[in-house]
Amino acid sequence: MRKIGLPLLSSLGTMALLYWIGNLFHLTLFRFSLAFPESVENGTGFEADIAILPFVIGLIVGLIVERSVKVRSE
Repeated sequence: MRKIGLPLLSSLGTMALLYWIGNLFHLTLFRFSLAFPESVENGTGFEADIAILPFVIGLIVGLIVERSVKVRSE
């Protein structure tokens, strides 16, 4: 559990924290937002503005934690 749970938790926690900071301070590099504008001619539409940088940073943090758990278990 520790070998899988800790890297996954740290990765998801990092992503959530960065998206929260982006939405709190209106930083476009860390922002996640959905907008539902008025109905368009062909039906309802929506706009999604999702930053990729928190996802990449979260994956890197997860890999680093995985390596450190692997080294400590040896």
